[in-house]
Amino acid sequence: MLYRKLLFQERAQFRAHLKRLSANDRCFRFAHSRVDDQWIDKYVDGIAADDMILGCFDGDVLVGAAHIAFAGTVAEMGISVDPACRIKGIGTELTRRAVRWTRNRRAERLYTLCQSDNRSMLGLARKLGMTIHRECGTAEAFLPLPPPDLFTVGDEIGAEMDGLAQDWLDTVRACQQALLPKS
Repeated sequence: MLYRKLLFQERAQFRAHLKRLSANDRCFRFAHSRVDDQWIDKYVDGIAADDMILGCFDGDVLVGAAHIAFAGTVAEMGISVDPACRIKGIGTELTRRAVRWTRNRRAERLYTLCQSDNRSMLGLARKLGMTIHRECGTAEAFLPLPPPDLFTVGDEIGAEMDGLAQDWLDTVRACQQALLPKS
């Protein structure tokens, strides 16, 4: 699995990932019951250029994503993982990276909203130590974030370098397969 930030030009992969989710999974992800393909198109088209989408790739397929958006000093996070890839730690790793990324950009709190029966997201929130408030079928979770430090900045740089190296190796392998004679 390769974890890395999605480029602006890769938002179509994020759109396709969200559209692969079932109606129930879409409801869990967006805490909204009427999420059809057109709704997803509007959502992805409305993502700000300075928002971040962290992705988890299995080969060339985006199988998990975390969208992080800022509203002042609060960062809002939404996580989704393809059903076939769940219970592999992808959501946990995306969340860990989202916390580090938002902390390094001086967010004071991380926030997420989900359906109150979304056990996976609430489990992630509890694992992080987030404060959870439930009301009218939804749950909000908040995590106060300390300021960045050398460890969080170094960890982010290392993760980005690892992602770049993996992308480069995949490109080299693809070129080798295309150019070298088959034995």
